[in-house]
Amino acid sequence: MAAQTVGAWTDKSVRDFYIATCEVTTDAINEILFTNKTPVGLDGSKPWTLIIAADAAQDGVAAPVALHVGTADDFALAGTTARATVTSGSMYGNVIDDLGYAGAVAGISILMDPNLVQAVNVTLSGHAAAGGLMFKPPPAPYYAFELYAADSATLLAHTLTYTIIQKK
Repeated sequence: MAAQTVGAWTDKSVRDFYIATCEVTTDAINEILFTNKTPVGLDGSKPWTLIIAADAAQDGVAAPVALHVGTADDFALAGTTARATVTSGSMYGNVIDDLGYAGAVAGISILMDPNLVQAVNVTLSGHAAAGGLMFKPPPAPYYAFELYAADSATLLAHTLTYTIIQKK
């Protein structure tokens, strides 16, 4: 049985900012690693910052992170192989084309702004010229994130920490 631990989101308020954190862990058997749906404290109609950190290498090749959009309270991701199956939602697109699979990642910050004037989804390789990582998610009641092995092989054992920051 593939071991995958999906922690609950914890949230708090710091100086008029909403902050939510979720930790997910996998062994070296899974092809995907995903979060639970975001907490109700996140307002999907306003900009927010997503920070993703990894304690170790994730895969032998590219390790993209996909955004899933939830449309109901029972929104959830499931599975351990191929791509996640989705209840009450759908996969929207890759937030980042490669988290930095070759080693630990101290933290990558991505501006998630549903109000961007144009659909600017900036990949890691293009972020310097564009002024930072940006992604235009659709406004939604819930989101979830899925790291997956681009080569459909198994992921390496690691832990990801997702942090969301939003001005109240």
